[in-house]
Amino acid sequence: MSDVSLVQRLLKRWPAKTPPHPLQAVLEQGALETLYQPIIALQSGAIDGHEALVRGQKDSDMETPQALLDAAQLAQMQMELELACMGRALQSWGYPHTAGRIYLNLSAHTLVALSEPKSFKRLEGLFLVHRVPAKRVVVEVTQHRKLKEFNALERCTTALQALGCAIALDDVKASRRSLDLWLRLKPSVVKLDSRMTQDLQNDPDKAKVLRTLSNLAFKTGASLVAKAVEDAEDLRIVRDAGVHLAQGHFLGFPAPAAVDTLNLRARNVLAEKWTPPEPPSRPGDLSAADSGLQKLVGMRWFD
Repeated sequence: MSDVSLVQRLLKRWPAKTPPHPLQAVLEQGALETLYQPIIALQSGAIDGHEALVRGQKDSDMETPQALLDAAQLAQMQMELELACMGRALQSWGYPHTAGRIYLNLSAHTLVALSEPKSFKRLEGLFLVHRVPAKRVVVEVTQHRKLKEFNALERCTTALQALGCAIALDDVKASRRSLDLWLRLKPSVVKLDSRMTQDLQNDPDKAKVLRTLSNLAFKTGASLVAKAVEDAEDLRIVRDAGVHLAQGHFLGFPAPAAVDTLNLRARNVLAEKWTPPEPPSRPGDLSAADSGLQKLVGMRWFD
């Protein structure tokens, strides 16, 4: 879907006599900025990919992602905003790129709206227009906490996987709802809620939960991502817990251009000698934290 077609859709939504919504001007003028934050493979230190983070122009009323989202929801233009952000990110990413995959955020509600074949073609067209192969794309399912239309969501994610995209489930917690959605969508990447990796040094129980979720990821064939890794000790803890991938300021700040190598301070931590943990193989190995998750997701993932 071209930028011109997108603008035409917006113009139809807002009658000529009505003052244009401020968000319309942002999308029409392409006043969006894309930053890329690296996601690191913890065993090798290689760049797995970059998450695209889109915001409005600096010093504008819609500079922050939350301001953009609030405006879009108020104007009932969330899908238009998300597709415009996705197109902008793909355009800036370029083809070909040497640093792995691009992670793109789409809300669960937008994916439900795109599950219809005609709407899905708009999404598929973005990869073609910007010449980014679907196999280089990871679609992150966000804002899924209050979703009810699970069948439509699953239909859209299945169609994306058929194109070659990987699916990531974002903001996963150790809750029944998160784990049920994990097992239903079968994502190849699971990104933990950032609160699960905050203050790890002072909360040993969180490390136990991380270890259990890492084991569940192994059982389901998914890669686990720890977000908000902010210092060396947190990096050591998530690595020792068996987490596969990580992102955060210690590993790399969001920047206008993608990077090809990990920064020196993080490389030094990952170069330290360590022994990967063995996954638990029977119920007797489970900690109290593990047992709680066992009750939620079922014994079969821990035997």
